[in-house]
Amino acid sequence: MGQISYNPENKSQKIKLYTLYWLGYILLFSMIQGLPEDDFIMAWRNEWYSVLPKILFVTIIVEFLMPNLLFKKKTAIFIGCYVLLILVFAFLQRLIDNYIILRYYMTFWKREPLLSAPVFLYNVSKLQFVVTTPIAFKLLYYLAEEKNKVQTILSEKLQAELSSLRNQFHPHFLFNVLNSLYSKILNKSDDSAEIVIKISDLLRFSIYDLNNKSISLQNEIDYLKNYISLQQLRFENQVQLSFSLYGNVENHFIEPFLILPFIENSYKYCLDENNQGWITIAINASDDWLVVKIENSLPEHYNTIGDNVRSGIGIANVKRRLELLYPAKHTLTIKNEMLSFFVSLKIKIKDVSN
Repeated sequence: MGQISYNPENKSQKIKLYTLYWLGYILLFSMIQGLPEDDFIMAWRNEWYSVLPKILFVTIIVEFLMPNLLFKKKTAIFIGCYVLLILVFAFLQRLIDNYIILRYYMTFWKREPLLSAPVFLYNVSKLQFVVTTPIAFKLLYYLAEEKNKVQTILSEKLQAELSSLRNQFHPHFLFNVLNSLYSKILNKSDDSAEIVIKISDLLRFSIYDLNNKSISLQNEIDYLKNYISLQQLRFENQVQLSFSLYGNVENHFIEPFLILPFIENSYKYCLDENNQGWITIAINASDDWLVVKIENSLPEHYNTIGDNVRSGIGIANVKRRLELLYPAKHTLTIKNEMLSFFVSLKIKIKDVSN
């Protein structure tokens, strides 16, 4: 079933709602005034004669004064205009009562002076009654619209910040990869051609998926495998790698490039003075959660680089992205041990793309 919503900017919808409102008002007051006298028809007719000033009053207040004064923070001017208008239209209502309704239709009623306080205040109260519901409705819609504007602004700010974080990370990654290719070419390595192919695959993937809100977990894993293969070519036999994948990665979706910074960080700091190191990567995908555990060796002088390991640009950015994209839906644990660096990331994953 489709959702029905009210939009005051829709003129045809507005006319229909106002028509129903005024018909309901006329019916209500015809019953209030007609039933005690057992003359509903006369009361119905009299309400039709006196409804035009009320329509004008409500229209001026709701459609002109509220948008142009109240919603623009000119509250004092709005109140002053409101009081003046309700007095003017109450007087106009007295003219209609005395010179049309009482003169031609209710001749048996005594006509009171135009400014008779009890009758005048009665007309003021009727105007106040009839304008209250439209004012409340207009005000509620305005508040809802303002809330939507704030949410839109926050959403746009969030997307701008995420885009900035992604763009900071992406050149950083490319710099590292191209730097490794450069060293291979200088050494005339046979691996240079394979590295170029893998870089091409990584670039193709990143160009199409970097700005997507989410990608399939399978694509993210394939991207990580490609990256790891590239790094293994770069480091040859220097890094002992253990990579394990558990669970079902199909039909799940994740924000792109959340895991890679941790793996990149592992390769950056795992080598010791003898250019030897190890990395262990375990990825487990269940129905609701993705758990990634990454551990790498650290050289004995890790104390001099410990802060860099924890706060590099890649890790700092992914921390911020996790806070923005998975609030209360992720757990990130980072442990800087004596000779190893450990990261555990748990994310509540999606089973549909959105």
